[in-house]
Amino acid sequence: MENWNRAAGCAWTLLFAAMAPVIPSWAAPSSHSSAAGASSSKGCAGGRPAVAHRAGGVPTPGSDHGRKAPVACSTPTGWRTSEIGIAVTKAGTVVLAPAFPEAGLPIGIIRSTDKGASWSSVVPSGDGPVLDAFDGNVGIDRKTGRVFWITPGYFITAIADTARMAFSDDDGQTWSTGGHPIMRLDSGNADSMKIFAGPPTKKSTHLLRGYPNVVYNCGGHKPHRCQKSLDGGLTWGPPSDVPFPPELAPIQGPAHDCSAFGLNGVVGKDGTVYFGYTPCNRPYLAISRDEVATWETVRIADVETIGWGMSGVALDEAGNLYAAWVAAADRLPYLSFSRDGGRRWSTPMMIGAPGVNEAAIPKVVAGKPGQVAVAYYASKNSPGAPFPPTCPGLLPAQCPGYENETWSTYVTETFNALKAQPSFWSAPLNDPSLPIWYGCTPSSIGVIRLDEGNPFNRGPGFSSGCQSATDYFGMDMAPDGTPWIGFQQYCPGGLPVPGNPTCPATLNGGPMGRLGPTGKYWSLVGRLVRAPGEAEDED
Repeated sequence: MENWNRAAGCAWTLLFAAMAPVIPSWAAPSSHSSAAGASSSKGCAGGRPAVAHRAGGVPTPGSDHGRKAPVACSTPTGWRTSEIGIAVTKAGTVVLAPAFPEAGLPIGIIRSTDKGASWSSVVPSGDGPVLDAFDGNVGIDRKTGRVFWITPGYFITAIADTARMAFSDDDGQTWSTGGHPIMRLDSGNADSMKIFAGPPTKKSTHLLRGYPNVVYNCGGHKPHRCQKSLDGGLTWGPPSDVPFPPELAPIQGPAHDCSAFGLNGVVGKDGTVYFGYTPCNRPYLAISRDEVATWETVRIADVETIGWGMSGVALDEAGNLYAAWVAAADRLPYLSFSRDGGRRWSTPMMIGAPGVNEAAIPKVVAGKPGQVAVAYYASKNSPGAPFPPTCPGLLPAQCPGYENETWSTYVTETFNALKAQPSFWSAPLNDPSLPIWYGCTPSSIGVIRLDEGNPFNRGPGFSSGCQSATDYFGMDMAPDGTPWIGFQQYCPGGLPVPGNPTCPATLNGGPMGRLGPTGKYWSLVGRLVRAPGEAEDED
């Protein structure tokens, strides 16, 4: 959910319709090599080798891990963005959304066939002016290669708050916009759409219509809802509510106003759906064995999470589940796993990189058995615990105690998560001298309580004084086992940042809105690349 005024956003949309798209010269593909390091044609910027460590952020020599350090790589796309979705196809094409130029419309998708070195824009056509810039997601069906883009429908005025979807069967070159409308999200509950696919259960295999997998979309926040498609996204069944755990009634309170945001879903080989969500800011897993008709809920850990409560889940090739979150108590990232389909979970491990003293908004993906990667915002110069109160302003100078805090997007990866003492590699994707965020935490603090009459109402225990960064970024485990991350770099107030090519001197400030003429958020893609010759697994 974006902490912004929807009416103002609609006004900006009307304004942009009269503006011609302008791509700044500094963002043209020819400038990517200078921004990312001229030493690489594939986007690896100079070498930021990952640091070896154990759980708890304890550094270890890289030789103890039995492999050479992977290297973090990143490149700017040259396009503005919001909450990002990303998918990497079997052919290696990177698809990212949303993307819009420095000024104006259209909102669309960008794709790269050279590992992020250059980008082209595609704008799906449809029955609305644009697909939305906010709270959407990109997903991919690994069996068929079909890529999906889903958004809540904020700006589709004829049927507002109705999810919209487009899909591509040719690595993002062309898109179909079939499947409208999808899910009507009542009471202002349109939010944080997610789309994913997986095999059917044995009972429903015969019901599939011209497509080999079941496609799911989930969205909302109170309640969270999911629905399925048996024909590849062309038509959709009725939505079902993800239940609110009854044991949280004391936290929920008599107003029943705790949010229940979800971050993503995965599907097991037997068709079981696993969806990570955080009712009352607690990490939970919702499990459905009948393709989202009914659900059971499992608490992953008895802990309060930070911010919008995002807690991601991932499934490795052997069927092991993983969950990641940032704890409100210390604002550090944690990882837990389950070997039995989500019924029981391991003791959480703090997996933050050595020196990180504040984190927010993690995303998790998995690959081979035991291979897990978690991306998250992280700061090494945070004031640390005990943390000062969240700040009253939108700029770093308005954040007492946080004036000098800077943030990077980190990725932490392990290849032996299931062992008694896993080994981890961590690195910032961006150059830390060019931060992706400034000031107080890029997440909100406290249990989020939402009144459905005013879905952005802040109830007791909820504080979001500083300007909230986008609520999530995109992450995908590519078929070759490389974790890819689509993330944002922030220009405070849309103003230039000396020495930062992503916030150039041509910026003039502009309005504070997410879609202001100069923008505040610019998209980058990053990945953690293994050293040549390294084996898939560790001893």
